[in-house]
Amino acid sequence: MKFSNFLLLITLFLIINSYSFAQDTGSVKYLPLRTGNAWYYKTTYSPIPFPPTFHKESIETDSLINGKEYFKHILIRNSQIWNTQFIRIDSSNGNLLVYSPGNGCGSYANDKIIDSLASSPGNQISCFYQNLSTRRCISVSVQSVFGLTSETKEFYHDGLTIEYKEYAKNFGVISSCSGEPPPCTGFTNLIGCRIDGVIYGDTNLTNITLVNSSIPERFSLEQNYPNPFNPVTNLEFGISKLGFVSLKLYDALGKEVKLLVNEIKPAGNYVVEFDGSDLPSGIYFYKTTIRGTFLKQRE
Repeated sequence: MKFSNFLLLITLFLIINSYSFAQDTGSVKYLPLRTGNAWYYKTTYSPIPFPPTFHKESIETDSLINGKEYFKHILIRNSQIWNTQFIRIDSSNGNLLVYSPGNGCGSYANDKIIDSLASSPGNQISCFYQNLSTRRCISVSVQSVFGLTSETKEFYHDGLTIEYKEYAKNFGVISSCSGEPPPCTGFTNLIGCRIDGVIYGDTNLTNITLVNSSIPERFSLEQNYPNPFNPVTNLEFGISKLGFVSLKLYDALGKEVKLLVNEIKPAGNYVVEFDGSDLPSGIYFYKTTIRGTFLKQRE
């Protein structure tokens, strides 16, 4: 069995900002809105078994709009920004709101109601937003989230599409499903998050792609690009034969901070897309180890 190791240096620059937070009420805790918080999700599909997809949601900054504090919420999929919103929670009634200037609902001239987080089972509001007409709290329970006991609330959204969405105190949205028309065909679950600087679950949305199947003459690990980066970079490596590949990221002190690849791969050239938005700015190293393997034919 042979081992090949490669070590390269990368630099990550991230801008970290600190902002104050609004009054901490019970309903506010169902979606912790603070700059720097991020959520990582996996979506599976049924009955058509499409490949699973991954996306990230994060709070980038906060700002005052019409005297109200909003948080800039960004959805990232395939390293591209798919959606940007400005959201806030009305601490007087627990309504989760999205800025919609001149096109609000209820008593809000400039906000749509996403959910009313202070709701009890049976409470319902009406606000047409993203093809959803009504929002009804259907259950309150307690469950384990990343090994911690948390109170949860589930909402049912009805309209041209349907959606079920579940919030957990101190975590935010932990699961949802949607369908157009009913029933649900996409099922999304929280696989990791960063809340107030604490990491829970898996926040490594690593996407590894076979660039080509031509067999390299030797093992190789290329310089990442771009470098420096903020927050996504690409790591390329090549292996000359089937083997078990491990690709790890280390901080400047040599402490392992991420396991990016840990699986058997056939010979070929690969690129790993790495999102480092949950890491502080600094200098990092990455190392790959390839262990030779063989397959035994059954007689």
